[in-house]
Amino acid sequence: MRQKLGPSVNLTDIAVADALQELADAGEPQPTIGEMAERLGIEPSRASRMTAGALRAGLVKRVASQSDGRRSHLSITAKGLRALETTRKFRMAFFAQLMAEWSDQDFVEFAELLIRFTDSLVNVFSTNASQVAAGGANEESCKAKGRSR
Repeated sequence: MRQKLGPSVNLTDIAVADALQELADAGEPQPTIGEMAERLGIEPSRASRMTAGALRAGLVKRVASQSDGRRSHLSITAKGLRALETTRKFRMAFFAQLMAEWSDQDFVEFAELLIRFTDSLVNVFSTNASQVAAGGANEESCKAKGRSR
């Protein structure tokens, strides 16, 4: 995958492009860094640093706001779309290889548990994003269930 994406692209850059594509799919084709930060569940300053790398890699671009010249929006580039497609194909092939010997029942159980896990993750981030980012959230719930972090 690294050869297809090029040396200037890293996984953080892909995460930024992916978040922008998800926002576009949700009806926000040119979000601000603040909107992208909210989508990723991170602070705007961190989103700004992450975006800088994706801009340098050519996966995203800044677009001047038509309504407010002081603001800029983000947009995914053709290179960013190609990088997302390359990443998607790699992930699909990787998961297919990992699960090649799984039964249909294994797939169903995994899908159900993964949905449950991601729903819990979304709930934690939406109710306590600042504590999670600081590393202190949910430690009590992990201890209560007899698990360590």
